[in-house]
Amino acid sequence: MGNGFLKTLKGILIPETIEQSPSRYKRIKLSITVMMVSISLLLIGILLVISRMWLQNFLKEETYSQLTWQMENIKDSVEYFVRVKLSALKFIASQRSYEELIEPKVLYACFNDFKREFGDVVDLGVIDSNGVMNTYVGPYKLKGNNYTEQEWFQKVMAQDVYVSEVFMGYRAVPHFVIAVKKNIPHKHVGNDFYILRATIDIETLKGLVTALRLKENDDIFIVNHKGILQTPSRLFGEVLGKYKPTIPVTQQGITIVDANLPDGKAAIFGYGYIKSSPWILAAVIRPKVDAAIARFFLKELLSVFIVCILLVWAITMRISHVMVNWLKEADQKRENALTEIEHSSKLASIGRLAAGVAHEINNPLSIISQNAGLMKDILDMSCESMEADRFRSFIDELKNKEKFKHLSNGIIDAVNRCRTITHRLLGFARRMDVSYEIIDVNDTVSEVIGFLEKEILFGDIQLVKNFNDQIPSITTDKGQLQQVLLNIINNAIDSVQRGGVIEISTYLMEPDTLCISIKDNGQGIQPEHLSHIFEPFFTTKGKDKGTGLGLSISYGIVKRLGGKIEVKSLPYKGSNFIIELPAKIRKDYKEELDGTD
Repeated sequence: MGNGFLKTLKGILIPETIEQSPSRYKRIKLSITVMMVSISLLLIGILLVISRMWLQNFLKEETYSQLTWQMENIKDSVEYFVRVKLSALKFIASQRSYEELIEPKVLYACFNDFKREFGDVVDLGVIDSNGVMNTYVGPYKLKGNNYTEQEWFQKVMAQDVYVSEVFMGYRAVPHFVIAVKKNIPHKHVGNDFYILRATIDIETLKGLVTALRLKENDDIFIVNHKGILQTPSRLFGEVLGKYKPTIPVTQQGITIVDANLPDGKAAIFGYGYIKSSPWILAAVIRPKVDAAIARFFLKELLSVFIVCILLVWAITMRISHVMVNWLKEADQKRENALTEIEHSSKLASIGRLAAGVAHEINNPLSIISQNAGLMKDILDMSCESMEADRFRSFIDELKNKEKFKHLSNGIIDAVNRCRTITHRLLGFARRMDVSYEIIDVNDTVSEVIGFLEKEILFGDIQLVKNFNDQIPSITTDKGQLQQVLLNIINNAIDSVQRGGVIEISTYLMEPDTLCISIKDNGQGIQPEHLSHIFEPFFTTKGKDKGTGLGLSISYGIVKRLGGKIEVKSLPYKGSNFIIELPAKIRKDYKEELDGTD
């Protein structure tokens, strides 16, 4: 779109006919409208994209904040749960002696009080320093079991207070334990401490995390530091299953990251480390940002976008209309000026040809003068010999008559030649509008070459003519075509050095396209000048040798005749100008141009 608009604007500087202007103005108006609307829509589109990105980031940050806040609440609830249970166990161990706790009735009473006050406890047991369950209150038969090989037992011996990970244990049911180690002041035989342990069912932990309100495709669960699920997960499986995504090592607050689910879909992952436990709270949210943005755009921005389009279209149509009117006025003034310049260029060309034309006319006139004098002498001689021998006079009279006839023919030929040259000159100089006629292109080119024969001869230039005798006659303006050929051949003469070559060819490129090629081996055209040679007042000649209008006028004439000019050139290797013309006889060509919308 941009290149087409620039080419259209460039066409403003290159001569065109008034008949072609209406369609050209429509193209310019369309180009301006399309360009301005496209730029405006592009800017509006960029604004919409930026707005969408801003809205997306805003909604994303809002989702992050909401998820962080909810996970903080759940994390605080789990930490409070663990803290309360540990405090209750510590209280029991501090208020009751070992001897009291190993009594089944006392331990049963403590269990009932614990469950009544704090709930969510499955059983309660006392384990001696040998790892043997000494006393047990609960639904399972665990009294007498040895726990020395259990991981939680090793940890509570080292830490005095311990919250275990979820495990199966002897009961083959997922659970976790909260245990407190207590030293015995009065040591029993082989027993210097005991462990008070409470078991909590996994459903209790699951109930804590499911307090977060989730949508159908979202998930929240607890994993340990090894990535083992401590509660069931919608997306990653049941308890004690493996959680594959990488867990951040940061242990402060809630960490939010963007990652992909196993199915490749994007999701928001939240992690929070639970204090005084081996657990990590994890949440997975499938963002609905795009859907929210789509609804917002459909409801709000779509109407704004439509209003902007209508405003842009109305303003653009008005601006393009005003600009095209300005161009019409400028083109009309330019057309009038170029008409004057074109006629001035013709007169300038006639001035350059004056010496050659004078020489062409003087030569035939000299022949006329000489032949006329000779004829007079012969007649005089014939009159003096009239009284001589009649036989001899008769023979001489016959000879003189033949000479007289031959000389008379020379006079007639010379006069005809003068008339032809003068007619050509006047026909070229005459100022006229476009006048179409059927012409022979080869004859037209030959006539132009006839004007320039002396310049070619004086420059010692070799002229090569490759005319195709099979090309058809065409309908065009002979005088204006001659002016184009004269301008281009003159440029070729100026370009080549003494002894150079100019090759002029005519041929059919396509069945409906006739070409005239003017090729020289002169200085050529520099690449940076090649795109400007048809612009008005652009010239590579010296100040005294050119005005920069010849090729510009030639370009406009050829366009007016329905053809085009192409140029191929390399520096110091010559140039080749190719004129393409419609190879058809169309008597109604001018009417078609006049009727073009």
